[in-house]
Amino acid sequence: MLPLIGIALFLNLLVVCLLLYRWQTHDREAVGQRLGHYVKQAADVTSQAAVQRAAARELTGWRALIRQLSKLLELSDGSWSRGVEHRLIQAGLPLKTSELLVICLGTTFAGAVLCLLKGGLTGAVVGGVIGYLAPFLFLRIKIKRRARAFNAQLGDTLILIANALRTGYSFMQSIEMVAREMLPPISVEFGRTLKEMNLGVPTEEAMSNMAKRVDSDDLDLAITAVLIQRQVGGNLAEVLDNIAATIRERIRIKGQIKTLTAQGRMSGIIVSLLPVAMLLLLQVLNPGYSNILFTHPTGQLMLGAAVGGQLLGIVAIQKIVNIDI
Repeated sequence: MLPLIGIALFLNLLVVCLLLYRWQTHDREAVGQRLGHYVKQAADVTSQAAVQRAAARELTGWRALIRQLSKLLELSDGSWSRGVEHRLIQAGLPLKTSELLVICLGTTFAGAVLCLLKGGLTGAVVGGVIGYLAPFLFLRIKIKRRARAFNAQLGDTLILIANALRTGYSFMQSIEMVAREMLPPISVEFGRTLKEMNLGVPTEEAMSNMAKRVDSDDLDLAITAVLIQRQVGGNLAEVLDNIAATIRERIRIKGQIKTLTAQGRMSGIIVSLLPVAMLLLLQVLNPGYSNILFTHPTGQLMLGAAVGGQLLGIVAIQKIVNIDI
């Protein structure tokens, strides 16, 4: 009975989403058809090509559906909305806060339905919480990976800028070269900074905006040096070379620390996974032996304490092996 209820709820939600999407796009399609009739009569070949290019940039598929549903859940411009939007920019994801909220609601419903089939109402609650937190966990992982990739490219980027300055290029031309020659994500961020500068944003403000988007200590160091040089003068190429050497040395030391702490990190992983592996092994060999942990109140309390202790141990080991440079 529960699987049928879950399937029915999913189908009802799908129908509601499609109806909302159709309702949101009906008026726009009608206006577009009327405007297209007049444009077709009055426009020449050049204007028709421009209309086709604009239509090609329209969002389609699942992204268009998410955009339409997000308009129904527009949030006020509060601190939470701005914070999530900032994290989306740091992750390099072309989403708005309301669109992320739509995705969270979808994963919450999917997790609740899937766990409802196995664990009943309690499983549905747990699955819904996990489904809601899953997009934020993915967002956090995406931010860390992007920042790591950016830091790996920063040393070579600073050397490229310094060499360009020595050959007679201006600072803006050097940034344009980085945006053109380097690979993402650093080319994307420098390209965005270049666009801001071309639109009239002061160089200091554009560089500060990039530092806020990336949230990298190495980039903060480089931008601080650039801003100081623009105020007091000096050889910017030499300063960037020294910063690039410092960044490379930090990367080298971090690699050595990672090698020296490999045994500790591996021990932490093994110790963390060993109780889970033993529980799974007992469930396979003798299921009745460990079922009391899940059915008896004392066993559930012991299981919760064990999970809490495991989490505290993982956090402690991570604090020990992660050394800031």
